[in-house]
Amino acid sequence: MTPLELLGGRYRLDRIAGHGGMATVFEAHDTVLNRVVAIKLLQRRHDATGVVEERFRREALAEASLVHPNIVTVHDVGVHEDGRPYIVMDYVDGRSLAALIAEGPIPSERVAAIGLAIARALDAAHERGIIHRDVKPANILIDQQGLPQLTDFGLARVADDSELTIAGELLGTAMYVAPEQARFGTCTAQGDLYAFGAVLYHALAGAPPFEGAGAIDVALRRFEEDPAPLQARVGDVDPALAALVHELLAREPAARPPSAAAVAERLGDIAARVRTERTSGDPVTPNTIPPAAVPGAAGLAAPPPDVPLPNPSLLPADLWSARDEVAPERVGPS
Repeated sequence: MTPLELLGGRYRLDRIAGHGGMATVFEAHDTVLNRVVAIKLLQRRHDATGVVEERFRREALAEASLVHPNIVTVHDVGVHEDGRPYIVMDYVDGRSLAALIAEGPIPSERVAAIGLAIARALDAAHERGIIHRDVKPANILIDQQGLPQLTDFGLARVADDSELTIAGELLGTAMYVAPEQARFGTCTAQGDLYAFGAVLYHALAGAPPFEGAGAIDVALRRFEEDPAPLQARVGDVDPALAALVHELLAREPAARPPSAAAVAERLGDIAARVRTERTSGDPVTPNTIPPAAVPGAAGLAAPPPDVPLPNPSLLPADLWSARDEVAPERVGPS
């Protein structure tokens, strides 16, 4: 293949790895750095308003500004010869959380560990004033080492920036969108936390908190009712994890946890306790587990030696169940 046949004179498109609502994702080879990458290419020229292309540009800017182990890294952007923009990012060799949920409910221990990683990713984004607005299982990728990563900031916006919408469009996926986002288009960090709670609920129960005949029906149900209690749907769900999920799904934003950092702290406690109970065989009183450190410039505080809390960045890798020991499908960001 000659340089003229390469995307941007550099990237060889090897295969289609996935399709999203507005783009196709390719597994590609970077001929300059000799590595595998994922390339997200806008599917076609969209509306004359340029809204979709502007969202695409925002995604690149949002993800490129976030350097975090639980967020897919953007390396480059460019424009195809036909005018379509593309984004070059890390290729995640693994599976989406949506694919794992499709196999059935996921145990509390693993959900807490995956949730801890994504809560940290959201905290990193929110600290920079970036609201994701489309947190859902398909946008959470888990590599072969068990490291969860958040991707697809295509609906992201900077707090206090003007909305970028298409008239009549419901931003965010209906099964996970916060009530205030569905009704008023209000997008805040609290909306991301609601969607995150819906994702955790779906992972634990094997079904989303609300279902219905269509997107509007599903979105409207959350205005009138609360989701069925997790402990009624999942007999062995960890009670503290179930309680946190229902707090995240509170209809009023003020009733939800105050921040993604606070959620990460609680998930760290839960993950450590549930893991300790499994390995020791004895129940652990929640308040005997030291608070998990919130990620910051100083890193993670070391727990007391009598509490076997592993490095949280490695914790998800230890929680792969036996059913996932087969070679995972190769999935890139979608």
